[in-house]
Amino acid sequence: MLVIDGVQIVINGVYERELRNDILEKCEFLLTLIKGTIPMNRDIGIDPGIVSQPLYIAQQMYTMSAIETIEKYETRAIVEEVQFETTAGAGNMIPKVRLIYNGE
Repeated sequence: MLVIDGVQIVINGVYERELRNDILEKCEFLLTLIKGTIPMNRDIGIDPGIVSQPLYIAQQMYTMSAIETIEKYETRAIVEEVQFETTAGAGNMIPKVRLIYNGE
């Protein structure tokens, strides 16, 4: 808590933690969901065509898909950056998405 001229500002209160957790849980759900797997909303999720692409194309496709999905389904967050951890032998690509709360 911060107090300036008698005004209390709660920076990490219960509401802020709950809001942050809600946004992060929804974004995690959206970014791990494969498009076409939700019966009443086949558009939601990440494009499954990413899997069969070369690594550099898959990274670009995932980044664009993540940005579009978050913009459409979680308007309280903005994708700031997407980085990838890769394993040379196995060909795995692990995305790390950095989000910003836009204040809505």
